[in-house]
Parts: sequence; C-alpha cells; structure tokens
Amino acid sequence: MRTSSNPTAGDKDQEAAENVVLDCGWGRLLFAQTFEDGDLLLDTLLEEQEGRRDIAFYVTDPHVLLSLRPQQVFLDPSHTYRLDLEETPERQTHPAFTVSRLESREDAEAVNTCYMHWGMVSVDEEFLLACRDDPRYLHLVARDTTSGEVLGTVTGLDHVEIFGDRDNGSSLWCLAVDAQAHYPGIGVALVAELAQRLRQRGRTYMDLSVLYSNEEAIALYEKLGFYAVPLFALKTRNSINEKLYIGPAPEQDLNPYARLIVDEARRRGIAVEVLDAEGGFFRLTHGGRSIVCRESLSEMTTAIAMSRCDDKAVTQRLLRQAGLSVPEQMRAGTPQENAHFLETHKRVVVKPCAANRVTAWPWTCARPMRWRPPWPRPASTATWSCWRISSRATTCASSSSTMKWWPPPCAGPPKSTAAASIASPS
Repeated sequence: MRTSSNPTAGDKDQEAAENVVLDCGWGRLLFAQTFEDGDLLLDTLLEEQEGRRDIAFYVTDPHVLLSLRPQQVFLDPSHTYRLDLEETPERQTHPAFTVSRLESREDAEAVNTCYMHWGMVSVDEEFLLACRDDPRYLHLVARDTTSGEVLGTVTGLDHVEIFGDRDNGSSLWCLAVDAQAHYPGIGVALVAELAQRLRQRGRTYMDLSVLYSNEEAIALYEKLGFYAVPLFALKTRNSINEKLYIGPAPEQDLNPYARLIVDEARRRGIAVEVLDAEGGFFRLTHGGRSIVCRESLSEMTTAIAMSRCDDKAVTQRLLRQAGLSVPEQMRAGTPQENAHFLETHKRVVVKPCAANRVTAWPWTCARPMRWRPPWPRPASTATWSCWRISSRATTCASSSSTMKWWPPPCAGPPKSTAAASIASPS
C-alpha cells in the first residue's frame, strides 16, 4: 500500500507517520499511502460513524482492495487532479470580496450554510474554530468587502504537517460558493489563494478529488493548471454515498412492494432486470446466479409459504403464535361497530385480506365513514377484514367477515374484489 511518487523521498531525514487518519469534521480522511496493510485500511474505513463521510484517498490499487470488501466499500467515481505549486495561479483580486482565514463563529455558520446548499456534510462549528490555529488545516473564506458576508469557502490540508509527507504534498477539499453570491470568480479566487499559501509553506503540489460528472468544475481546474493523476478514493456504502454506487434506477415503474426489494438489491450491488413492471416481476443477478421474483416472492418460495403470506388471517395467527406483537383489530361488522372502532383509534386503514393488490384507504375521525358507496354496488359481496399499521413498524393481522361492499366514498372501486381490511395506528 505504501507508495511514494518522489524518487528521492527516501533521502529526506523526516520520518513519515504510519496508518494516518485525519478528522476533517465532515468525516475522516485516510491517507492510503501510509498504510502497508490493505485489510487494516479497509477495517479502519469501515469504522465510519453515522452521518459522516470517510474517504480513503491516494489508493493506487483499488481493484485489490475492492475484492476484499466488495459489499461494504465502493470505488468513488471521481477523478484526482493535481496542481504543481511551482506554477501556482496568481492571486485573484476583486473589489467586491477578499479571501482570508476563517475567523469567527459567524464564519463557521456561514461555511455550513454553503455546505448544506450543495448537499455536503456539515461540520461542527466548534471543530472549525478549534482548527484556526492548527497548522494541518487551512480554512479560507471569501468575504464581501461591504457587508462582511461569507460568499464561499475552501479547505486546504498540509500533508507535511499531518504525517511528514515525503512527497511534500497538500490537498484541497470542500470548495463551495454561496448559491446567492452574485460576484463572478469567487471559486477561482479561493483556489488561487489556497495554492499561494501552500506554496509559501514550501509544498510541491496540491491535489483534489472531483466527481467525474462535474464538468464545469473540471473545466475550471484544468484552466487553472490542474491535470489528472492515476490516484483513487474508496468510500463506504452508506446512505450519504448511495447515489454514487447504487447506479441508475430501472426506467420501468414498479409497485411499492417490488420497489422496496429492487432498491435494496441495488444498494447491495445486485443487478436488477425488470421483466413485467405491472405485475411486479423482476430478475436479480449476483455472482453468476439469477433468480426471478415477484415482489417479495421468488422461485424459491413454496406454495405453503405463499399461502401463509397471502392470507392475512393465517399470517396473523402465525405471528401471534410466534410471540410477535400484532396490532389491535376487529372484524368488519355493522356500520355502528366500524364507526366505534374508528372513534376509538382515531385513524384506520382499509386493506385487502388476501394479498396487497387493492388500494389502501386511510381514515380519520375528521373524515367520517360513509358505508353507502356513491357508485352502483356490485351484486356480489366481498370478504373484508381489519388490519392495523403501527406508527413505526408495520405488522399486519386480519380476521374476516362477509359484508356488503363498503369502500371509502372518495377512493373509487377497488381493483380487486378479493378482500379488504380496516387498520388502526398504534
């Protein structure tokens, strides 16, 4: 894992640190060139805390590391660009704003405002303030010369101060400009000022990572003299990074039950092929094996298992026998009994007794039940049952009764006459 792009690096007296991890506020930055053990690098990356975005940067052999944790990490689809600081762009001056170090709590709050607009992870303001005198960090802001308002921000990291980098490098992170800023050239000014300050420290180059699809930013960096280098970054498969590794969604519209399975499969790197969107059929492929599913059912589902899931009365009995909590319920009875159930629980949901292919209708006490449908009632009767959805977890239980057709007055006839149910929240 440990590499050096400087052939004379070994001649320097300074000893570089090992297994370097730096807290950047939005997450940790793991310098992969300081790790000799790939497993250790990945294990450290997977210690990421909830709501943070850790990055293993300067990876030279991503194919090897991905083979070790294919379900937990992914190759960030970003390019690494480098600027030789001997060719640093000149400082950009503008009469409307200046670039300087982050100074106050108000500056820190404004920095987070910029981050939030662009969907970036916010940073604890105390962390930003504590870093003001830390030579490892350079937090710069562009400030309106008239109002003092922060218009943009950028962060620089000094690799020599962080781990005694033998390559004498540095890097740029978190460039963000306020969306409401009206002045041109704020981003360029921030990058140029950071490059000049790092050059004054004697650093040789400044690297950055930019998403491959951010063509506008790439054009800006190349105009400033940056060029691509073959270095990569690994990230964890967390919810923040999901859009980077899940891939494009199937174009076909799937019902909610099929969509739940399909989305989770994509998160896990399982290929999805929609066969019949209307019916909820799709094929999952992973590791050379394929299986056809219909919503949560698959080719492996037995007829017995399907019947247990399809009939909510059976499902309810099995759940109760297993010691699971099942919702309070009632058999659909007279209009008075049904109205009393609604009055007791304030909110109920009508759902089918068999399968889930009928629209569910929510009810509240503010929307009194009318058991006489506004459309012609079919000659046949249907079996209806009662069901409840907890406010947090969904647990279904049903018992059936035969009664006249009674869908909600504004929902329209159900798509199926199989069965339906009434549910109350916890």
